[in-house]
Amino acid sequence: MREYYYETVYILRPTLSDEETEKAIEKVNASIEKFGGKVINVDKWGKKQLAYPIDDYDRGYYVLTNVFTRERDFVKNLENFFRLNEDVIRYLSFRLKPSQVKALKEKFEKSEEESGESK
Repeated sequence: MREYYYETVYILRPTLSDEETEKAIEKVNASIEKFGGKVINVDKWGKKQLAYPIDDYDRGYYVLTNVFTRERDFVKNLENFFRLNEDVIRYLSFRLKPSQVKALKEKFEKSEEESGESK
């Protein structure tokens, strides 16, 4: 069975409070798990200026998530979720090249060992 590693960057509405932002990130992570993925890393970049206004917002809360999955339809399902989620104003998912996967794979396997799970 093939393994897929993805990086997903999404931008949340800047009008969300800190608590609402955390809940939105947890909701995205729960959806990733629901669609057959495993969250390897979540990097919160914080509120940043957008290159151009999106839905009348000139700032947004950026989040980078690294994901491992074996599901072929994972990205399609995740992007459908993003389209329906009003808190997400923009998103982008792409599969990592094999040269980029090595370090991420080691990090994923280390986190699995720490949690006591097996592949």
